[in-house]
Amino acid sequence: MPDSFSRKRISDMELRLRLLMCVQQMEPISPDQLWPFVAQLELMDYVTMCLILGELRQSGALAEGQHALSGQLFLTPEGHEQLRLFAARMPMSEREQIRQEAPAYAQALKERQYLRVMWEPVGEGRHGLLCTVQENETPTLFFRLNTTNRQLADTIAATFRQRASRLLLMLYTRGLMLNVEQADTLQSPAPSLPCQPTGEDALAATTPEQAYLCAYGLREVLAAIQLGPDVKLGLLLPGQQEACQWARAAMNDPDLLDDVLTLLTTGEEDQ
Repeated sequence: MPDSFSRKRISDMELRLRLLMCVQQMEPISPDQLWPFVAQLELMDYVTMCLILGELRQSGALAEGQHALSGQLFLTPEGHEQLRLFAARMPMSEREQIRQEAPAYAQALKERQYLRVMWEPVGEGRHGLLCTVQENETPTLFFRLNTTNRQLADTIAATFRQRASRLLLMLYTRGLMLNVEQADTLQSPAPSLPCQPTGEDALAATTPEQAYLCAYGLREVLAAIQLGPDVKLGLLLPGQQEACQWARAAMNDPDLLDDVLTLLTTGEEDQ
């Protein structure tokens, strides 16, 4: 790290804002993935980054994902609010540098994942799309669209690779946004769901009323659900109980379909 960094006194508030903005631009992202970007922009040294990240997690501004997003950091509503209120305390040049450099860095990280977007034959007047995220030969996410809306299909085909990480984050954290009555109901053990031999079979079999599972390895389980008439989702969870509970929560979330399509078509989502 250049000597100029060590000589410049930077407040803890500004250091926290720097990291919040970096994470916001590339979430979800792990500390190991974040560090080269922080070093490249000379925002702080490694020890300082680790200490500040710890403070942000402890204060509730950052949260750590679970399951396939274990170790990945993302902003909580509190973190977004801190940025909204105090980002102007950072020099404009710093804010612009982070915003300008983050997209290319985030894209390089995404290219290490295997993301596939494939058109499927689904019949006259309809448009079928299968999008997948795969890591270490295990599918993490399936998104299947079967629609009469060609513009919707074209838009998602063009944007899925850029927004897949945010879609994963939305789906894994969706249970945090349940209302009190839903959360209490879902605390009870989830009933078991029927299984299929492959993730593709589970996705094909699911209906708006019936979810399916597919086991991967010794413990991980993919839960497949259908949202409305046109969208099917498959998500990898760490065990059967978690998969059943996630499926039950997702199928009973009245806003999930609209929020998924809004994210994939506009890049916007509720904070």
